[in-house]
Amino acid sequence: MNNYQKIFFFLVFFILVISCKDREEELSIEDNTIHSLFKKADDASDIDIRKMYLDSVMIKVKDYPIEDSLPKFYHKACKGYYNSDFYDDALISGRKSLYLYNKAKDSLNSAEVMYLMGSIFYHGKSERDSAFAYYTQSEKLYQKLHDYDGLGRSKLYKAYIYYNSGEYQLCETEAVRALALLQGKDVIDLYNCHNLIAAALAGQKMYSQAIEYYEFAMRQIESFSKAGYSQEYINYYRASCYNNWGEVYVDMEEYDKAIDLYSNALKLISEKDFTSLYAKLLNHLAYAKFKKGDMKDVEANFLKSFKIRDSINNAYGIISSEIKLGEFYAYKKDTVLAVDYLKEAYHNAKELKSGDDILKALDKLALIDKKRSDLYYSNYKAVTDSLQLVAQENRDKFARIEYETDRLQDEKEALVKRNGFIIGVSAMVMLFIGAVFIIYYLNSRNKKLLLEQEHQKANEEIYQLMFEQQNKIDKAREEEKSRIAMELHDGILNNIYAVRLNLEFINRKSDDESVVKRKEYIKQLQTVESEIRSVSHDLSRNAVFQDKSFKDVLESLVMSQKNKFKTAFDVAVDGTINWDEMPNIQKVNVYRIIQEGLQNINKYSVAQNAMVEINKDGNAISIYIKDDGIGFDPEKVKGGIGLRNLRKRTSVLNGKLDILSSPGQGSKIKIVFPN
Repeated sequence: MNNYQKIFFFLVFFILVISCKDREEELSIEDNTIHSLFKKADDASDIDIRKMYLDSVMIKVKDYPIEDSLPKFYHKACKGYYNSDFYDDALISGRKSLYLYNKAKDSLNSAEVMYLMGSIFYHGKSERDSAFAYYTQSEKLYQKLHDYDGLGRSKLYKAYIYYNSGEYQLCETEAVRALALLQGKDVIDLYNCHNLIAAALAGQKMYSQAIEYYEFAMRQIESFSKAGYSQEYINYYRASCYNNWGEVYVDMEEYDKAIDLYSNALKLISEKDFTSLYAKLLNHLAYAKFKKGDMKDVEANFLKSFKIRDSINNAYGIISSEIKLGEFYAYKKDTVLAVDYLKEAYHNAKELKSGDDILKALDKLALIDKKRSDLYYSNYKAVTDSLQLVAQENRDKFARIEYETDRLQDEKEALVKRNGFIIGVSAMVMLFIGAVFIIYYLNSRNKKLLLEQEHQKANEEIYQLMFEQQNKIDKAREEEKSRIAMELHDGILNNIYAVRLNLEFINRKSDDESVVKRKEYIKQLQTVESEIRSVSHDLSRNAVFQDKSFKDVLESLVMSQKNKFKTAFDVAVDGTINWDEMPNIQKVNVYRIIQEGLQNINKYSVAQNAMVEINKDGNAISIYIKDDGIGFDPEKVKGGIGLRNLRKRTSVLNGKLDILSSPGQGSKIKIVFPN
């Protein structure tokens, strides 16, 4: 290499170094600019100025060359827009962030953005379907990542959506699951779980349990100060809890307790700092006093609450005030004013599509406006039918979202595998074929294992039932053996021994008397032969009944029942039912249904006779559990744990449950399921 070449290569190297250094400096400047814009947005008190800085970030990151940093910038911008109530902008930046995180296979941040998107749709856009879909997707990812904090938060907000849709039982179930996952986590989340469970229980009219969970929520508030929350913040949550708790007491018609809670809550907050909550408490306090019959300051508080809500444009609060004012003025015999308020409430509720408020307004209008009561009742019925249809549609929709989320997740995983297939083929065909074979084999094994696990529990329960029955059989068999052994030892063997000795002695003689005696001994041997035959028959019968079927288990279950009413139990099981072909899961549910029915008879029936019948009708099996006891009203106890368990197990059997009973007429439970 001559000197000119050396100089040339040195210059090229020098230019490359300078270019890289300039590029690093340029990136550093851009990076600092973006972070500076984020900081200015965070510091801005005016939301319009904050949006201006966030918009500048979105423009800057379009040309940012390092793709790894882009999803984080979009994610942060999404949070900024969301916290400033610019929900459409938040959705745009959130979708871009989610696309890039998915592309980078960053599951944790993908889950965080999905959760944030759910919150945008739930809190900002009031689109429950979209919110539910995103919360469900984040839930699946958090579950795969074993991130129980994120999983608990996703479940909590799914529970809120169930509550807002009137699905109180689903809400309770999901909120309890969230509570279990969030134990020991953020105190606010724990408070929200307890508060939501209480509200769901109140929605199911389970008031005692609701109060218990409101007490749990109040205990959580006690730990807020340790977590660093201000006293003002703590007072707000305590007042909110008192408000919800007070509504339960109003529903229970314990107005004094409700008044105490509302009064204490109003002492904790000011109208200036928490205007909306203050107006709500004032309205609820006035209503509780009105229902109690204490009219002091009631009208003034109703009107003050209404005025506050109108000034802050609190649409749902305005409707609530109008309905309560209508009821109040109807009581005061000012029918014109009452109807005006209720009509306005009805109009506003229709605009907001608030079904519950529409029904409340129509119900009170029908009672007050006698001339148009038929029209109001007709509208009330139409709205009720419509709401029931919407509730069913929502239930189906949520189930469909869950299914679609699982399906999309499966498709996504399948797509990843297909991409791996293409890459593998291009690299080494034979290796790919081997990998596909292994994956196929493992998937088949996994499916088989899942199926086995699904049936394992049922098999264990059936085994336990058969084991208990076999113990009874073994005990009876041992007793029978002991009896037969005693028969052989004390009777047959002694007789044989005596006859043998006598024959040995008499065989030495041949006179006529000895011949007669020999005949007598032969007769004794014939008697012994009969005894042996009898014992043989007993043993044969014992062998025949060694193997007991599921039919025997059911018959034993019924016939072994005893109670303080001295009920006579009977059972009839159709012998044509092939229990061996029935899956163990079904057999376990059949056993538990009968067990639950018998338990209810033993506890409550005061019956003289009870009967269990199991019949095969074509392709269906019918179970009848009947008694001639005191009976009951199925409508009054339909929420009981026992009947709930019967419905759940009947549902697992894809069957139908009918309960026929009335006080003094006994009861009859009929379950029919396909076989």
